[in-house]
Amino acid sequence: MRLGKLFLAFFYIAPFFLKAQESEKKWTLNGYIKDLVSVNIPSGADSVLVDNLIHNRLNFKWIPNDRFSTTIEARTRIFTGDLVNLFPNYSALIDVNDDFFDLSVLPVDRDKIVIHTMLDRAYFTYKMNDWQVSVGRQRINWGINVAWNPNDIFNAYSFFDFDYEERPGSDAVRFQKFIGYAGGYEFAFKITDDLDELTAAGLYKWNASNYDLQVLAGIMREQLVLGGGWAGSLKLVGFKGEFTLLHDLENEEQDFLGSTSLDYAFPNSLYVNIGMLYNSASNPASLFQQSSANLDIRSLSPFTWSTFTQLSYPIHPLLNAGVAVLSFPGESGIFLNPSLTYSIVSNLDFDAIGQFYLTSDADNVSILFGRLKY
Repeated sequence: MRLGKLFLAFFYIAPFFLKAQESEKKWTLNGYIKDLVSVNIPSGADSVLVDNLIHNRLNFKWIPNDRFSTTIEARTRIFTGDLVNLFPNYSALIDVNDDFFDLSVLPVDRDKIVIHTMLDRAYFTYKMNDWQVSVGRQRINWGINVAWNPNDIFNAYSFFDFDYEERPGSDAVRFQKFIGYAGGYEFAFKITDDLDELTAAGLYKWNASNYDLQVLAGIMREQLVLGGGWAGSLKLVGFKGEFTLLHDLENEEQDFLGSTSLDYAFPNSLYVNIGMLYNSASNPASLFQQSSANLDIRSLSPFTWSTFTQLSYPIHPLLNAGVAVLSFPGESGIFLNPSLTYSIVSNLDFDAIGQFYLTSDADNVSILFGRLKY
């Protein structure tokens, strides 16, 4: 849409236009640049697939007064490598839009290189006392757990999409009322011209007995939604959970998703998180969705039962090691996700990451990643 191109044009020229007003300090501009090399080792193949992704992010915020603010954030990705060469329609795989406004462009779309720029945040916020209204592309984060968030009905994300720390947003209108330290209520709806695609819901949060509690109700693409969640502790162990019940208005079918987790930090700084997901809407044919684009909460895991174990430990002030293990009771296969993060200098980190899906048959998936982030 033309509006999307205007947003992108404004984002690129705004920093230069506002440079003269830097002394007023009513705006901020920051971001990062990353280079991700991936090595895909197909099961039983004689060769590997090597790809490179340069990922730049710019975050712009304008705050003219205490009540009004504008947030615009863009991610630009440059794809090169074997997968780009092998798939003639590679750009169609990454230029996926599940929102009302098309805020993305493909300035370069060739056989050996694809460049994609997208605004995943572009919204206005107005605050007055304990009220807040946000309009535009924003992240509506109602999830609680680490790996799986059944309450995240507006913009679910994939655990396997580790290079997208900010997670996707939605073109939406959001009203919030804050009550006390952790309480309040809100209502949000996605902007759409098709009622079949409407997602709209309300959320109420409060604190009781040192637990943060929430309930939500609404509609998600012709599915009535009822859910809730909690976050607290069992003595020194963190205890979180969330659940969502879906009722299809067309065929009267129902699905239920529920996840819980326990986490604990030992005195020696070893951190442990264990969790479990039940998903009655499982679809093994989908396997694992690497991208968070167009992800539905019913696709959080391809299996009915999933377990999650995460360990992290600072080997050295500059070196952190971690591993996540996903298993699927009643199914064959296990997912291993080891990682190492090393701080080279201030603001420059190197990550070594592995994603291995191992099964009893020969259908294994092995991907190695190396990433520099400034």
